Amino acid sequence: MTEVKGGRRQMYAARTRADILAAATDLFATRGFDGTAISDIGKAARASKGTVYHHFADKQEIFAEVFTTVQSAVMRTALDAMAAEGDPWARLHRATRAFLRGYVSDSTARSILRQALGVLGWDRVRELDEATALPVIRATLERFLADGEIRQVRVDAAAQLVFDLYCNAVLVITAAEDPDRAAGDVETIVLSLLGGLRPEGRADPGPWTEPDEPESGAVGAGR
Repeated sequence: MTEVKGGRRQMYAARTRADILAAATDLFATRGFDGTAISDIGKAARASKGTVYHHFADKQEIFAEVFTTVQSAVMRTALDAMAAEGDPWARLHRATRAFLRGYVSDSTARSILRQALGVLGWDRVRELDEATALPVIRATLERFLADGEIRQVRVDAAAQLVFDLYCNAVLVITAAEDPDRAAGDVETIVLSLLGGLRPEGRADPGPWTEPDEPESGAVGAGR
């Protein structure tokens, strides 16, 4: 019986924490960090101010977790694109587009990222980003190197530089008045720079484009 009660308490605590983070995400995105008080988060999450402080030391800690959650969600879209079948570089193109476009389609992600440096500071933002993205970039480069898809380079150095490239790319998008146009420009630049890692003589597959939807009356449609 004690174990059952303990399990219920843990489930309730996890649900309360999730509600606090969901409320904070919405408030930070719409009102901004400075315009949001702990009491506002508690009210939106239907939790007392004391309950919020039970789960988080302060508002900055809440923001850090919101930032990580938002970044991880965008990263997952890139990983899903990378997992599809096809030429490795075509998959990388798809993943890059999914990652960059994630900050176009998700206004919350843009808002949180725009505030992150001011709220958390450069070192903390970089630490959180590295924990989320750097292992993925390093593993991808290691696989590409083993398969002969990139030149013989030191993976650690290459991973750090590619990580910096993507980080700065999304900052350009989130700061732009027209994120969609900025994403298109940034995508071209990022893929061109990454293409420099390809071994000499290996043809670039070119920019990946969405396949056209077949017209309803097209021959073979629906087969």
